[in-house]
Amino acid sequence: MLLICPVRPGDNNEELRYALRSWETNLHPGSDLSLMTVGDCPSWLAPDDHVPGNQHSSLAFNVFDNVFMGALSARDEWEEDEVLFMNDDFFCLDPVGTVLPVKRNISLADHITRVGQGSSTWWGQSLRLTASWLAEVGFPHPDSFEVHRPLPATPSGMVEALGQWDMGSQDMVPQWRTVYGVLNKVDAYPVVDAKLGTKQRGVGTPWVSTSDQTWRIYAAGIRKRFQKPSRWEK
Repeated sequence: MLLICPVRPGDNNEELRYALRSWETNLHPGSDLSLMTVGDCPSWLAPDDHVPGNQHSSLAFNVFDNVFMGALSARDEWEEDEVLFMNDDFFCLDPVGTVLPVKRNISLADHITRVGQGSSTWWGQSLRLTASWLAEVGFPHPDSFEVHRPLPATPSGMVEALGQWDMGSQDMVPQWRTVYGVLNKVDAYPVVDAKLGTKQRGVGTPWVSTSDQTWRIYAAGIRKRFQKPSRWEK
């Protein structure tokens, strides 16, 4: 199984270090995992493949473009039929043998309402752009696939879906997960998002995700759980 992970600039990425340890420990136990990073490659990391990226000044543009380039490489160079798209802050806490396609348990319209119709954050802008663009291409009532879990996807389907967006047409990009899921008509299971909040709580899923704000809260527990370096660490 090929894992494709966009990586932000900089060597200081402890979330990625411990995410990798959790994947090697618990994801498809006993199976061979291959890692492709797209974007930057920290000096301490030795992935199976690396595609340089992060060519834009905008984080949102970089992630969208990195995912597209990773899918393109997986399709053309690796000739993979299906891959897992990861984030560098996804942690697999328990053994997982199968990764199913999932979506949010609310529609994209409801997701936008919860974020705030007038939100000026890049996240809010991107969600609204995703909804308006999908409506223009024939999907007026799309689901939201914005959940912080691995996304099983076909590289060819990802390239075709994201390739329909003109990167130079606007100052924002749509959300790549929802674009892929909707345009490929993915049959996915509705789930609650696995993003951890600032208040510590029990979790009901083998997958959890942190942010820059919450990593400091959960880091000690995750470090204790995954002390063995992964094979990708130098």
